[in-house]
Amino acid sequence: MYIWRAAGLLLTLLWGLSWFVPPWSWGIPFVVAVIWTYVGGGFFLLGLLYDRAYRWIWGIELLVWGGSVHLVWSLFPSASPCLAGVRVGTFNMDAAHYQRARIEKLADSLSRWHPHILCLQEVYLGDYSAKDFALRLGYKHYAFLDAKMQMGMLVLSDFPLEKVHTHVLLSGTTNGLYEVWVQLPWGEKAQIINVHFPSYRLGREKSWNWDWLSQVWSEHARFYEKLEAILRKKVNYRWVCGDFNALPFHPVYRMLRGRLYDSHEAAQWGKGPTWRRLLRIDYIWADQPAVSQSIRWIPGQSHAYVEAAYSWKSATFAMKSGR
Repeated sequence: MYIWRAAGLLLTLLWGLSWFVPPWSWGIPFVVAVIWTYVGGGFFLLGLLYDRAYRWIWGIELLVWGGSVHLVWSLFPSASPCLAGVRVGTFNMDAAHYQRARIEKLADSLSRWHPHILCLQEVYLGDYSAKDFALRLGYKHYAFLDAKMQMGMLVLSDFPLEKVHTHVLLSGTTNGLYEVWVQLPWGEKAQIINVHFPSYRLGREKSWNWDWLSQVWSEHARFYEKLEAILRKKVNYRWVCGDFNALPFHPVYRMLRGRLYDSHEAAQWGKGPTWRRLLRIDYIWADQPAVSQSIRWIPGQSHAYVEAAYSWKSATFAMKSGR
């Protein structure tokens, strides 16, 4: 039982470190954070049942685990209906699997949901131009981050776009970070940041190769630094959307949490995971809390479509002072 106790304490310690130690500085805590999420509950429960002498410690660890998992799986309903508002969506298209039929199917779903502002990652346009694809989805305004070969990232908007600035675009990939300014209906401007952090390629053999992980972590550090620099500049309205390839145990999550509101706070029960129904790696962040968040799944897609609604009137948008 001594080994079991030591393993439990070590697991908890490394999980705690994963909140404060960037994976590009030391990758082990990040891996442990994933293990904690899907193994920790059962591990601590067994300790609670069989190690009576230290039952109180196991109980505390089980409670901490439950709280952390709530960040990934929305365990308690908190959503309220949004009758009117600005709706912002984000979706990783998985490059549409390079099939015309898949692209058409995704376009049909996205045009039916049609948020006011939509951020897309891993976009593959096939024989569409960016303009034609935007029109098919029902949008007049778009900003395409072209990674060549008809692939890239895309921001679509019902509202006019004024300027676009590319901060990062990794060569030969759809991993990027760019900034778009939107003219809101009440006359003010909003900053939209569309993000696609490099992927770990979980499930593939090379995903557990240390050289590969080190390379991914190095790029994550670069994206993190660039995003943090952008967020230091104060603006009246801001949304940060996309695929961060990071759990809510990641330093990038803590950095964003210190400045913006995670729309997941308005998620419905069980509407947490956004990737293969296991992990939450796609986010919408804003200067005010979302009124509601919805998650929809399209058969055959690895990522879920995430949409958050925000109060329509500009007077209700309040900057988060000191964050």
